[in-house]
Amino acid sequence: MTETKMQPGFFFAERKFTSWHERAHDKLYPCQVSRQEKGYVSLRFGDISYRFTHSIAEDIARCIFDAELVTVGNLKGYIPKPATRESAFDQWYKKNMDGMWSYLGEGGFSVHRSEGELSFMEFLTDDADTPVNVGIYTAADNGMMLVLETACYLFSMPDAVWLSNALMEAVGEEPLEFQET
Repeated sequence: MTETKMQPGFFFAERKFTSWHERAHDKLYPCQVSRQEKGYVSLRFGDISYRFTHSIAEDIARCIFDAELVTVGNLKGYIPKPATRESAFDQWYKKNMDGMWSYLGEGGFSVHRSEGELSFMEFLTDDADTPVNVGIYTAADNGMMLVLETACYLFSMPDAVWLSNALMEAVGEEPLEFQET
């Protein structure tokens, strides 16, 4: 079930994600992406909320898309080269012993903590407090993993496609599946 609402300055999309660890039992959890304040995008998994500046949300969306390309490439027998771009994430492509490729995207950000929400405010600078790490990875069995500080979210490829596109739309950009494939 997917729901999307758009009004000037407002964006809301919601989808029930398949819990990757419990997919055999069809366990679902809610994911919401919204833009209500100018310059910020909110991402909510269940009861945990994160808030990102537009530039960080867009970078996360693009890294998820790059991981999607690697997963599709593994299924099709080739690895498409993602578009070259500047990124706050360090990105690696690794080939394992079985000949399958994996994607790793990791970045450190300065954050502001408030009750019930972790806000990723800016890219990490030299004078910032301890960084909070964000990671995007391919996972076994064609899944995706998003790590936000100490929370790890594993989800399916269709959920990853939805999430990368919802984040792009929340920052006012076209979905990546139309731009870069």
